[in-house]
Amino acid sequence: MIYSPSKLETYEICPQKYKFAYIDGLKIEEEGIEAFLGARFHEAMEKLYAERRFRLMSLEELQAYYEERWRKNFHEKVIIVSEGRTSEDYFQLGLKFIEDYYRHYYPFDQNRILGLEQKIEVDLDGTGRYLLLGFIDRIDLTPDGTIEIHDYKTSSTLPAQEEIDTDRQLALYQLGLQQKWPWAEKVKLVWHYVAFDLELRSTRTPAQLEALRRETIELINLIEADEQFLPRESQLCLWCGFFNLCPLKKHEAELERLSPSEYLKEEGVVLVNKYMEYFKQKREAEAELEKLKEAIINYAEVRGLARVMGSEFYLNLKKQQRFVFPRVEEKERQLLENIIKQAGLWDKYSTLDRYALERDLKSAQIDASLVESLAKFIRKEVAITLHPARIKSPED
Repeated sequence: MIYSPSKLETYEICPQKYKFAYIDGLKIEEEGIEAFLGARFHEAMEKLYAERRFRLMSLEELQAYYEERWRKNFHEKVIIVSEGRTSEDYFQLGLKFIEDYYRHYYPFDQNRILGLEQKIEVDLDGTGRYLLLGFIDRIDLTPDGTIEIHDYKTSSTLPAQEEIDTDRQLALYQLGLQQKWPWAEKVKLVWHYVAFDLELRSTRTPAQLEALRRETIELINLIEADEQFLPRESQLCLWCGFFNLCPLKKHEAELERLSPSEYLKEEGVVLVNKYMEYFKQKREAEAELEKLKEAIINYAEVRGLARVMGSEFYLNLKKQQRFVFPRVEEKERQLLENIIKQAGLWDKYSTLDRYALERDLKSAQIDASLVESLAKFIRKEVAITLHPARIKSPED
């Protein structure tokens, strides 16, 4: 598979969404209004700079082009999540973005344009094993010989500089650009957050780029070793086109189509409500048992009893001395282990860390030959547990 920064980001946000989109090849009919607006703004910028080679478009021309692209591409599957907002609100917002950008950078001749929507390929290990493909919004050459990689953002959130300095997408594009143009020694990364009429800039050192290269290879290995692609819930679920298919969300989507009376009779709702009824009773009973246990122990100790009688049952009290060792995260744990090792008893008292081994097997961090040797001793099984959680109300 040829990867891209957006594919990698999708996996990190939700492995299940990655599987739907890039392994199963499912197509999304719905499109968030924010993404739709972003696409139209990008088209307007490409038109502006492509025309600049021959002539300077007026602001009115550019906004008319944006409107034409908006009307032509708008469809009934464009989704608006923000309550009370309309498509016209977002259309007008885009006009404002274009006006602000136009007045800020007029007459658009600060640099020489080297590429628009430039396709870029990144070979992470030099063998073609780890390939990434992307498209750079704009590539500039400044008067002092610096290459600038530009990216337009229509997001309503302005990131911290720390986020910009660790952003992966443009830095990966820099790797690809420097593979293509070895002479491009000075490179700057530039983000245009047009909702704020602000430019954010960052640079990468060779050491940072090398670290990014290795981290990206590790992420690709993690993706290719994943066998489950479990869903990962976040606020971004509201904008996901696979909401109706997601194992975490599809029951919720089904229930939204039911009337209140149908909702309360739906089999899953009935089962969960019944389960939680008994679960709460169990929790309350466990709490009462702990209180009774403490009371019985106190009763027996005051009277010097080893057995306390009831009407039908009696309870024997057995005292056992046990040792409490420092937990793994406590500094005393390492000191304790060092003493055991120095005494030559480590092999006798240490045990297999099953959780660490399982983690490394899942992430393909163990050599393939060793995995093959271990396979005869390890079996896979599926364990299902139930974890109750309260459904949040809109107020929450």
